[in-house]
Amino acid sequence: MRTIVTLIVSFLLAEGVLYAQNPLTNQVGRAEAIEIAKRLWVGMPEKTASKVLAESGLTNLVSLGALTGWSHFYGLSDGTSLALDYTSRAMPTNHWWQGDGLLIRAFIQSNGVNIVSIPLTNAP
Repeated sequence: MRTIVTLIVSFLLAEGVLYAQNPLTNQVGRAEAIEIAKRLWVGMPEKTASKVLAESGLTNLVSLGALTGWSHFYGLSDGTSLALDYTSRAMPTNHWWQGDGLLIRAFIQSNGVNIVSIPLTNAP
């Protein structure tokens, strides 16, 4: 009896793990993400870009980088990612990182490979 209960519980746990929604996946598809990203521009402050994306349903992200530049990756519903590259702004007094980066480029990535480059405008 104990073996049967263990098997049933193990099956239910395995099923839950296999079919669980990835918590970093946004409910936005690739085509929609491209249209959202086209509203951004080169040099847009990171906080402003994040606000535009959040208002469009892109809230879950992974951020990777260093003081000189970093990327935000938003998992999309089709398994790809919207990636945004930022550069840091120098402070006028000591030329160190100021905090809120500036947008450089946007693209769609799949398994670490850039598959779609998204054109950004050069001015707000």
